[in-house]
Amino acid sequence: MLDRLLTLIRARAHSAGEAITDAHALEILEQQIRDAADGVREAGRQLATLMAREMQDRRALDSVRTRLAEHERYALAALARNEEALARDIAASIGGDERERDQLTHRAAETVAAITRLRATIATAAQRIATLRRELAGARARAALRRTNSRIAQRCDGAASALDQAEATLARIRERDTDSADYEVASEILRREADGTSLRESLYAAGIAEPPAYSAEAVLLRLRALQSPPIAAT
Repeated sequence: MLDRLLTLIRARAHSAGEAITDAHALEILEQQIRDAADGVREAGRQLATLMAREMQDRRALDSVRTRLAEHERYALAALARNEEALARDIAASIGGDERERDQLTHRAAETVAAITRLRATIATAAQRIATLRRELAGARARAALRRTNSRIAQRCDGAASALDQAEATLARIRERDTDSADYEVASEILRREADGTSLRESLYAAGIAEPPAYSAEAVLLRLRALQSPPIAAT
């Protein structure tokens, strides 16, 4: 149980760490690029140091070679005069010079190889940093666009909500106006019906028109019309 709990804690810590990394990915990438650029600058300083050492080794090697050539002339001159002891001493010096020459040659070759490798490393790193910087600029532009779109979407949502509310209000106004208009129409119909009924009753009483609709007289007329033979009104 404890192992599972510790695993859960580590999992949640990992998830939280990833969430923080994702939230600050651009800042982290920018810092990583700065660190890489600092590394390239440090490599450039090391390259300059190697190049300076290689130049010093070359000068030392040229000096040794010049000394060797001179000592060889001296040794040949001593041998020509049968100065064996002097020639031997010069030969010992020549041996030391040759050892130094070979060491300098080997070291210069290693330095040149290191310079070549470091130059290639710096060039590759510089290209990768340039690519990362371009990608970072693009990512920042996309992030800015997403923020802008989000703000626009929020404003559009707010506008849509306001429009919905305005349309709902307008619908209520239209419903109220329709109810009022219907009420006025109904009132007018009732008024006209009332006026027509009064007029119809007056005309019926004068013997000019039929009795008003739905009156007892009108109903009796309809019933008498159904009888055969019709019953005369009394």
